[in-house]
Order: sequence, then C-alpha cells, then structure tokens
Amino acid sequence: MMKKQTILYLILIVLFLSNAFFIHHHLGRHGNKEHRTRFSMAKELKFNEVQQKAYDSIRSLHFDKMRLYSRKITKLKEQLYKDNSENGVTDMQLDSITSLIANEEKNKDLEMYAYFRSVRNICDAQQKEKLTAIIKDAINRRGRRGRFKAKEK
Repeated sequence: MMKKQTILYLILIVLFLSNAFFIHHHLGRHGNKEHRTRFSMAKELKFNEVQQKAYDSIRSLHFDKMRLYSRKITKLKEQLYKDNSENGVTDMQLDSITSLIANEEKNKDLEMYAYFRSVRNICDAQQKEKLTAIIKDAINRRGRRGRFKAKEK
C-alpha cells in the first residue's frame, strides 16, 4: 500500500512540475515585451466591413495558391535529394529539377505581387500609404520568419 502511494505522489510531483514549466514558458510570455502578437494586415489597414469581406476572399485564395506552390517545391526538393542519396543525380537532372524549383519560386513571387495589388485595389488613399509601408517592411525583413532585426546604422 505504501509503495502505491509513493508512486502516486511521484506522479503528482512530476505533473505539478510540468504544469509549472508550461505556465512559466508559454503563458508567461504574454507579459514579455519581446513577445509580439501575430501581424494582421486587416487590423493595420483598419478595413471597413465591405473591405474586410473582400480582403478575406483575397487572402483565402492567396494562401491556397501559396500552399500549392510550397507543396510543389517540397516535392521537387524531395525528388532532388532522394535521387542524390541513391545513385546520384546527373547534371542534366540537377539542372532540370532546380529549374522547376526556381520556376515555382518565381510563381510564388508573382502571386505575392498579385496579392498585394489586389489588396491595394480595395484600399482608400490613406490605407494605400500604410500598405506601401507594410510592403516595404516585408521586403526589408531580416532574421527569423516574422521577426525584424534592428536596422544597422
């Protein structure tokens, strides 16, 4: 009986410590000044209801297209490195696959351009100025995805 209680107490201590760790490392971040909420273009541009509906449609279509391009790129890269690990890949195959990858990356950039152009079309003059600043920041973004490094002087 005593051995079962000891095991239960040990399990309770482990659960308590893991909960304390989770609370400290995940929920405690909200008080951290370095923690940023997720960027929302619609909130930044302060869309009205009509603009918001149009934006939601544009955004949904955009993400579907980007996801498709990313999947194609992933499959091509898997093919490239799978071939590399087996018998090697010829220069012609390497050139062919990397050209296909480059073409899909180009398509992603063209889609991004079309997306921002579509968003610009639903903006008023003041929102267009803000959108221009958002695009400029996105182009100049450095570091990890979604984070900005301080500008070097």
